[in-house]
Amino acid sequence: MTDDITWLQETRGTVHMFTNKRMMCLFLLFFYTGFNQPYQQATFGNRFFNRRTIGVQLIVFHLMEIASAIIVGRLLDQTISNRRTRAVQCLTVFIVVNGLGNVLAAAQEYSSKRAGSPTAHDILDIGVVSPSLAFACWGFADAQIQVYCYWLIGGLYKSGSDHARAVGFYKMAQSLGTSVGFFLIPTSRLSGISQLSCSSLVFAVGILLSFSQLPRQQSCEQKD
Repeated sequence: MTDDITWLQETRGTVHMFTNKRMMCLFLLFFYTGFNQPYQQATFGNRFFNRRTIGVQLIVFHLMEIASAIIVGRLLDQTISNRRTRAVQCLTVFIVVNGLGNVLAAAQEYSSKRAGSPTAHDILDIGVVSPSLAFACWGFADAQIQVYCYWLIGGLYKSGSDHARAVGFYKMAQSLGTSVGFFLIPTSRLSGISQLSCSSLVFAVGILLSFSQLPRQQSCEQKD
């Protein structure tokens, strides 16, 4: 399906994505979907796992992403409850799972601060359990919130052009988050606990703002 619109209308529609309240409220949540992984996989993973263990952890991380995408996608698409209820349930689970990962990571960060340096755990060490659980939580939460973002956009924008612009805005915000995250990851520039604090702050504020843009009870297109 193609929309018969001029380049001027397309430009106006694209610029509108950067000025309307809906996208501004969702911007930090979109930003977080890219901002979180540089700390999680690079700063945290490379400091608290040794070389062979980080490989296993990344496998677990992405397996949890696959499982989460399947589970969350099916739950969001079920019709037993209305869209608004499903959105609240999804965001609540995300808060719990991602928050647990951050709490476990904070425990590792403060422990390493007291010890003077982080311990790179081997896969056979008993101490690997806690950071491994953090990785598993982050993997599940990462896919969960991305599935939610696409599902939310699909419900908010029904027309092909508006939907495409909204997805483009989401990917722009996500890419910006990834770029900023990688800019911050050298611990010589920003300590591990400070990176986690920044990530947690964006996570908390982004989620809070996203609750102001829940879908309506019915699966109908909203107007700005």
